[in-house]
This record gives sequence, structure tokens and C-alpha cells, in this order.
Amino acid sequence: MPRDRNESLSADIPLSDLRDEGMIRVVTVRAPVCRGRITDIEVPRLPRGYRAIRAEDIPGENRLAILGFDIPILARDRVAYAGEPVLLLAGPDPAVLEDLRSTVRVSVQEEEPVLEWESFSPEQVIQRRSAVLGNPEKAFEAAAEVLEARYRTDSQEHLYPEPQGALAVFDYDKLVIRCATQWPFHVRDCVRSVLGVKPQEVIVRPTPLGIPMEGRLWYPSVLACHAALAAVLCRKPARILLSRDEDFRFTPKKARSLVTLRAGLDPSGTLTVLEAVVVLNTGAYAPLASELLEQACLQITGSLSIPNLRVQGYAVRTNTPPLGAFSGMGAAHSLFAAESLASRIARDREEDPLEWRARHFLRKGSPLLTGERLRDRTTFEEIGSRLKASSDFARKHGSNELIRKRRSASRSEEAPRGIGIAFGYQANGASYAALASGTFTVETTLNKDLSLVISTSAIAGDEGIRSIWRSTAAGILGVPLGRVSISEVDTASVPDSGPSMLSRNISVVNRLIERSCIAIRSRRFRSPLPIASRAVHRPRNPLRWEEDAVRGYPFESLSCCGAVVELELDTWSMEPRILGVWLCVDGGRIASERFARGTLSSSTLAALGQCFRERLPFEEGRVAENGYREYGLLSLAEAPPIEIEFLPWSDTDPLKGIGELPFLCIPAAFASAAAQASDLGGESLPFDGAEYLAGMEAV
Repeated sequence: MPRDRNESLSADIPLSDLRDEGMIRVVTVRAPVCRGRITDIEVPRLPRGYRAIRAEDIPGENRLAILGFDIPILARDRVAYAGEPVLLLAGPDPAVLEDLRSTVRVSVQEEEPVLEWESFSPEQVIQRRSAVLGNPEKAFEAAAEVLEARYRTDSQEHLYPEPQGALAVFDYDKLVIRCATQWPFHVRDCVRSVLGVKPQEVIVRPTPLGIPMEGRLWYPSVLACHAALAAVLCRKPARILLSRDEDFRFTPKKARSLVTLRAGLDPSGTLTVLEAVVVLNTGAYAPLASELLEQACLQITGSLSIPNLRVQGYAVRTNTPPLGAFSGMGAAHSLFAAESLASRIARDREEDPLEWRARHFLRKGSPLLTGERLRDRTTFEEIGSRLKASSDFARKHGSNELIRKRRSASRSEEAPRGIGIAFGYQANGASYAALASGTFTVETTLNKDLSLVISTSAIAGDEGIRSIWRSTAAGILGVPLGRVSISEVDTASVPDSGPSMLSRNISVVNRLIERSCIAIRSRRFRSPLPIASRAVHRPRNPLRWEEDAVRGYPFESLSCCGAVVELELDTWSMEPRILGVWLCVDGGRIASERFARGTLSSSTLAALGQCFRERLPFEEGRVAENGYREYGLLSLAEAPPIEIEFLPWSDTDPLKGIGELPFLCIPAAFASAAAQASDLGGESLPFDGAEYLAGMEAV
């Protein structure tokens, strides 16, 4: 097939712009109901050049294997959610394919779907985790006060600039897959398994990813398998590109959560014991359920050190589209609950929330749920002190409290205001058992012309990360920055660097680049050029979950953060208006302050939108058709002033991930501010002004 391969395979071209000579299109026929047994699939007579692909046509295995879970590539006997792929139609004309898709009839013997998840049956539990620290029973017996609270978060959409899809093209005796993925080698292994071929016969070259937000870890592998099946069975290059509506309704969303907390305090108001039950609704298929649940359980205390702790976690299956990873990777659910509880305790005791937290902050040496002591130094006290000064928190909080107490039951013409504070930490390179089973590798090569090439399959997401990698290598070897390049990701020529998640691009990949460059430096004047070095990362002490216990150390390092959110509520609609946001971050050494500020600013806006604007309701297990048209986003015109401060660092400090910090701190700070403004609890996100208004009217 003659074509300009370099142009068509450029890593900078979006999937929607990629073409190949003779390329066919692929569309998906989906399950019409949430649950049931497939009894028949009626396909009309197809024109010449068109083909229907069923589960029984798959030459290899009809499954996507990931972290111990199996997901059907095409449903064969049963369907588990409305919209599950059942059949593929492939052909040259997209309009004809759409007409054909509308005439296919999928008959399903429908069964009652399982949609309830807050009160779940044992059959719904797909993952369970539990652990105990200290002696919770004895601590509750001695507690002077016991309180309970329930915190909920709902589903939300990643809403990438380009819908998900994949392209499969032939390159002589290889099949090349193009898709936006955070895990290229997983795509390769899944396609290889589905086609029943050797790994070296499949090459993955990713397309632009954008901001990952953990939504492109495993689902691109499904679409890559669909494109590969069409290409191989039809013997033509094939592309599947979901419509915006399909992407919105059927690809993975943020898991829904319910965190129930029971806390015991001594007479001085010190939190001595916490009992937590974490329930995650992970939809029909949840390949990352163990990772989400583990991080949610491990960070259940947020920024607080609590000597007695019991946590139980459940990942629950329902007949909805897959729900799972989102920015914050499970920890966001727990931090929202823990930090909101801290604000509630301080409010109930009429204490300053910052002063109450100062007695409870997690510090170096604090006991962790694993039984080990925290090895990292935390900086929550210094962060709190700086936030207090920069946001004028104490004065504003005290003034708002006086107004709240004097507020009459009748509606005031003055818009109520609130200010909230919350803290959190980002676990860098978290060493969960399932994802830690492999190794992560980076190679660097110093050539004869003194150019340096970095080879990794890690997906940078944006040029800022790549710039940090290049600067790190250039600084160690004394090579001009312009002489340092990063290989295009191609599974045939780069090492497996694992999935790009949990800040591994900074906390793990950058460290591997450092190690490999140091190895080259030690050999530079002793060995002839070119010199190549490979660095391999293996988690130091991966987690081991046992019955009511967890062993190991849960992360590589910590990035600490605090956030203050100030808002006011419209008197009549209760719609929030954000007045200001203050962030203080301890992210270790900041390689590029401009890039860091840009990352934190964009993440802050995204986190604020998720607090009150982005709502994704499910109706009878389905996302509404064309629901993306009504999905609310925070506009740039609504962007509040955002002040970002970094704690001082030295050149010897390690690089740490910071991009997820706003998703871990902003929600609880927002909820606390909304609670102060409305004089009601802030137990649920996204914030619903109508619900708050109804509550105020009831009062």
C-alpha cells in the first residue's frame, strides 16, 4: 500500500485526521437493555464490501484481560449494560454503515437490572478490602462523643477534546494500532490476544492524549481490538471513531461513592478513633476496582493522623456502563469525606477549622493503616499558615460565622458567603499489588555526535512533562538541551514503562531517566560512544492485603497541598459563584514553575466544575441520549482568581507529581464553604442549588 508513512503516522496528528489508502470504517451495534441473555442478532443483507463481525468471528480470545478481570470484546451470550458492544459493522461508507446499524435487531431476553448500590447484595461485591489499626472498640468505649456522617460523590465525564477510537493499518507483516492510550503495551497485548498472533506482530503508536485524567487506561484497548478485528477480517485498514454521543454515553465514567464515617472524640475534642465504610459503584465492568478501592481505603483519614482506625471497602457491580478511574484515582472520594468531616467537627465545636486540624495533622512517624510509620516529612502546618495569611482565612471565616448565626429563617436579600479550607496529599507512584507486579523501564543512549535519546513508553500528555525529562537528562550529562530528544512511542522500539498514571511520569519515569543518565556519565570517558543505559523500577514494598490487614508501604513519596475556596450563593437560585481560590503546594523540586502553575490552574478549574457544574445523572442505568449537550462545564468567564504558592525547595529535593492535588483538596474546601454559606451540611457533590434551596425553605 503506497503512502507517506511518516506523515500518516505522526504522533502529533489526532486520530480523527488520520487516513489510510482503502481505509474502512467500523461502527458498533450495542445492547438495547441493561441486563439479559442474547437470543438472536438479525443482520440485514449487507452490500458488497461490508461485513458484520460477531463474537464467534474472533480468531483469538474474546476477552480483554486486565489486572485479573476479563471483559468481553463483543458480548456473545449475555449483556451487562445498555450499550455494551454486541456486533461490529465494517465498510467504506459511514452513511451506509449508519443506515445498516439502524436495521440490525438485537433480541435480548431481558432480566431485572441491578442498579441499587448503596445497599448492595453479597453477589454484587467484586472487590473487598478491610484493615484495622490500633484498638477501635476500646477507643469508642472511651470516647466522650460519637458522631456519624455520610458523604456521596456522583459520576462525571472525562469529556476529552476528541472522542475515543482506534485505527488499525498494515505495515508489511505487522499490524499498527493508533489510539490515544495511557498504556500502549496493554493495547498491544490485548490486540495480540484477540487476533491470536505473536506480540511482535502488533505495534502500537499512540496518538495525542491530552490531559489523561485516568480515563484512557484500559478502554482504548477495547476499541483497538475492534479496529484490529475489522482490519484483519476485511483485509483493509480500519478505523473506529465513536461519535460524541457514543463516547459520552458508553465509555467509562467516574465511579460513584458513598463513604460512611463514625468518629469518636475525647473530652478535649481530639479525634481518637474512626470507623469507615467505603462503597464504590464501579458499574458493569471494573478492571481497576482493586486500585480504586485500595487508594480510597489507604487515604481514608485524609491529612489527619488517627491512632485507632477500622476501614471496610467494597467495589460493587451494577448494570450501568463501566465506572472507575478519574483524576484522584480513588483517593478523591476518601479525601472529600475525611476533610469534610474535619470541617464539620470544628464547626460543631465552634473552633477554627485550621486550629482544630493543627492538632491532628499527619506527620513523619504517624502510624499508617499498613502498620508502618510515615517516612516522609509533611508540611501541612506550614501550608496552613501560608494559606491563612494569603486568603485572610481567619477573619473571613469568623465574619461569615457571625453572619450565619444571626441569619434569620426568612430569606435575606444579601447573598450568603462562605469560606472553606481542606488539605490532602498525592501518593506518587503508589505501589499497589496488581500494578506493581511488572517492572517499569527507561533507556537512554548517548550517541557519537553527543546527542542523547530517551526511550520510554510513558505518555507525557503535554510538552511540559517532556520538557522536564529533557532538562533532567541535559543537566546530568551536560548536553545542550537542544541535543536531547525523546523517541516517539512505538512498542516495537521502546521499553515497557508501564501505565502512565498516579504521577509515575514525574515520580518514577523521571527518576529512571536520572539513574540511566548517571550510569552513562560514569562510563562516558571510559567506553566508546554510543553508550546506552537501561534503568528499571521495581516497587520497594508493594502492598499485600490480608483479612482485616494490609502490609507494605503504600507510595513512593508524598506531595502535600492545602486549598481555600471562597464563594457566595445566589439568594434565589443558590447557584454558587466562586470568589477566589488559594492553593499552597509542597511538590518537592519544581522543574518548571511556569508549567507547574499552568497544570495546577487548569486542574483547579476542572475540580471546581466537578464540584457544582458537572452532573451526569443515570436514569434506569442509562446516560441520557445526547446528554453531552446539557453537560455543564465551568466557562473561562466564570474562572475565579487563583493564587498558587509553592513552598521553597532545594536543588536536591526530588521531583513529585502535583497535577492531581486540586482534585484532592478543592472538593472538601468547596463543600465546607457551601455549608457555611447555606447553614446546611455539605455531604454531597456535585452541589445542587435546588436541593439546598429546598432544605433552607424547610428550615
